[in-house]
Amino acid sequence: MFDRLPTCHGSGRIIRHRRVIVLAWIVVAITLRWFAPAWRDIAADGDFDYLPVRMNSVAGDKMLREAFPGDRARSQIAIIVARDGPLLDDDKLVAADLSRRLNHHLAIATWKRLEGADSDLLTAEQRERSEKIISEALDRSIAADETFYERIAPKLSDDFQPSNTIPRLAVAYWDRGRWLEKIGADEQAIGQDFEAALLLAPEMATELPPPPQRPNPGWQNLIDLMSWDDPMIGGKMSTDQARLMLLQLSSELAATENIETVDVLSELLDDVRDTAQRYATEDLQIAMSGSAAIGGETLVAARDSIRYTESITVIMILLILCVVYRAPLLVAVPMISIGIAVVTATSLVSLLAADPARLAGGDPVWGLRIFTTSRIFIVVILFGAGTDYCLFLISRLREEAGGPGHWHDVCRRSLRGVVWALVGSALTTVIGLGMLGFADFGKFRWTGPVIAICLTIGLLVCLTLTPALLAMVGPKAFWPVSIARRQTSARGLMNTESDGTPGRGLWSWIAIRLTRYPLAWLLVGWAGLAVPGWYGWRHERDVTYDLGSELDPSSESRRGLRLLRQHFQIGEINPVTLLLNWEADRPREVTAAAVRDLTRYLYTRDEVVVVRNADDPLGDFPPDRQMGMFSGDAWRRRTLKSHRLAQGYFYSDVPKYDQRLVRLDVAVLGDPFDQQTADRVVRLRQDLDAYIKERDRSFPGGDVYLLGTTASLIDLQTVITRDNRVIKVAVVLAVLAVLLVVIRKWVLCLYLIATVLISYYATLGLTMLFFRNLYGVDYVGLDWKLPLFLFVILVAIGQDYNVYLVTRIAEEEQRGGWLAALRRAVSRTGGIITACGLVMAATFFSMTASAWLPSVLVFLGQDPGPVRNLRGIVELGFALGLGMLIDTFYVRTILVPSFIAATRHIAASRSRGKAVAVGD
Repeated sequence: MFDRLPTCHGSGRIIRHRRVIVLAWIVVAITLRWFAPAWRDIAADGDFDYLPVRMNSVAGDKMLREAFPGDRARSQIAIIVARDGPLLDDDKLVAADLSRRLNHHLAIATWKRLEGADSDLLTAEQRERSEKIISEALDRSIAADETFYERIAPKLSDDFQPSNTIPRLAVAYWDRGRWLEKIGADEQAIGQDFEAALLLAPEMATELPPPPQRPNPGWQNLIDLMSWDDPMIGGKMSTDQARLMLLQLSSELAATENIETVDVLSELLDDVRDTAQRYATEDLQIAMSGSAAIGGETLVAARDSIRYTESITVIMILLILCVVYRAPLLVAVPMISIGIAVVTATSLVSLLAADPARLAGGDPVWGLRIFTTSRIFIVVILFGAGTDYCLFLISRLREEAGGPGHWHDVCRRSLRGVVWALVGSALTTVIGLGMLGFADFGKFRWTGPVIAICLTIGLLVCLTLTPALLAMVGPKAFWPVSIARRQTSARGLMNTESDGTPGRGLWSWIAIRLTRYPLAWLLVGWAGLAVPGWYGWRHERDVTYDLGSELDPSSESRRGLRLLRQHFQIGEINPVTLLLNWEADRPREVTAAAVRDLTRYLYTRDEVVVVRNADDPLGDFPPDRQMGMFSGDAWRRRTLKSHRLAQGYFYSDVPKYDQRLVRLDVAVLGDPFDQQTADRVVRLRQDLDAYIKERDRSFPGGDVYLLGTTASLIDLQTVITRDNRVIKVAVVLAVLAVLLVVIRKWVLCLYLIATVLISYYATLGLTMLFFRNLYGVDYVGLDWKLPLFLFVILVAIGQDYNVYLVTRIAEEEQRGGWLAALRRAVSRTGGIITACGLVMAATFFSMTASAWLPSVLVFLGQDPGPVRNLRGIVELGFALGLGMLIDTFYVRTILVPSFIAATRHIAASRSRGKAVAVGD
């Protein structure tokens, strides 16, 4: 079949036009790289943004955007100042320093949005709220600055050198003066602020541009700030031992812009530690956490993993090629080929993902999106598979070099001899990964086809550019070994005698042993994988969706999360948002009464800690709490209703949703990322549906939507469970179809599928056992993305070596009987398949570099800089590397040859039996 491929008949044209082909690929790579945008500039991230629109949290999020237009919080960062004992007076100046800085950043970020490119789209209510945020934030910043200076002034030494932030925040006075000037405030107040600013920093009048024109990187998604020093809400954010500030962000928790926000906040906290904290007492802790902090650190860890993975991948491949070939040119040709393949593939994908519709915020015309972590898979798989393709071609070239003819004839025969195996091997990977396009989860749906496109380009490069380069280099490719000696070496490498039977050597010994006792080896081989395979199958769903668990326990956000758990209720900081929507328009008073009844019901549930609604914006006054009409609590409750955080928050004024939609915040017991919390929210959603149906008179046609981190994680888990089931079936059927086309023996094809399935489950089981023992008490399960990616990649790529071996057996059978053919095929392909397996395993293991390379650099006296370790990538890299080793040294070496030998023995025995019967 593959003899009809253009490459088979076109191998002569490839060699004949070798210079044109090399030049063409170089021009294509340079052109695409020149016009393609940088990967990091167009890479998207976030998980919840790519859930199907039918999911409850996604539909609710869409409704929330429509009902409450404008800026709204989608994630948050918590900054906590705490100690084990009561806070001292000197400790509070650290909290004051944080407050003055963060409130000033909030004011500038809001001001820039108010006068930004989209300012015309703001409603009058949104403008009024933004102006209120700016005024209050600047006032609080200056109030905190005055408090901070009062406490720090007695501690300043005579040789203290002031800066723009220590001991006074002069820029806040200057910006408030400009703001008061803009809104037409009293001229005396304006003059006082300008005078104070210039007294503190005289150069400010000439050097500082107006706030809307001032760069504000990292703060653009900051939309509000809830702080301990707000007189209305501060009581919920302070204890005797801790002070808390919550930054409300417009970005989803794993959005790429959170990387910059986490970076600038880390710099700010370091500055506070270097300045204000040195005036405080010892043992005071400052930490950052929250959903956006965890998401941002996760993305930064992914960025670090990419950086280390790419460099270690190249180094490992270079080392392996040097060991295998010990010939500089044979090392250079694959590296040049793969380098051009990587540049061409990634640049083309970047261009397709950066079409005008995508850049304008719409769906891409070509249906492609790329993600930060996608690049890891592309680089690793393309380098690994591309190197394998080159190794297969060069291995055949070494065999053919011992035959007659000109060098160009040798190159033609080599290309013609491997094209069938290469295309068949590549198709299993390309089509297998392409099956991810059937996923519901958007990141899976786009990542699989993108990798498949890149692999296709890699195959084209290896079938055209690589043989063209080898033809141009000539026999000196084997230097420093001469071609005559290389011919002898090639015969020795094949381990064959003159009659074509296997000779001496490791792979010849293995081939003979396997074919003498095939049933024994077959049983032993399957038994060796049975126990870890059963463990992997039994615990396949024991994964974690806790984003925080992906980070190292020593990371900033994990440390901050421990502090938050110690001093505050995590559920109150990150509540579940409850949307109720019903059909008929009804008076607001009737709606409020129904909401009060619902609130009473929610407080009867054990998993509910606090309910916040329009009557009780902070959840301080549950239904059973009594108060007098003129008591302090009653006054505070009335005042909270007019706070800016409650205005337009619980009821929608959009005509479409007026009188028919209400919003509540429900704090649920437990960490938002914990599976136990997710189980509680699932039960809550089910019971709320039943409650609404039971009280149809209060909520006619009512629908319930739950939003927030926990609700989105529940929907993510539902989608991933479905995708695991569907994609696994699709991948198995697709790879089986390719095997049937290539091998055309259905029993053998089914067996090959069975071998990669047992390899997958055994790899998964061994990986779980390894990390369970490595992490100890910190182990909460493998990353949720690992089982599906491991399955798809192992089933798809794991068949490469099986296809290469089986096609070589078929080729050798044309020269003689099946037994000699099997032995020759195992002997001749053993070394090259082992080298290819080591290359692929090494590239996958390079994904673990961020976990161990920094320690190696420190040991060597190098400074690795700040490195965040992403456990999910490390776990997947380890699992894929281990799986490739099992496929290379176990499945291909034992399970496949022993099965072929056993079935041929059985068939031969039956044939002999029939012959005897006929003779009788």
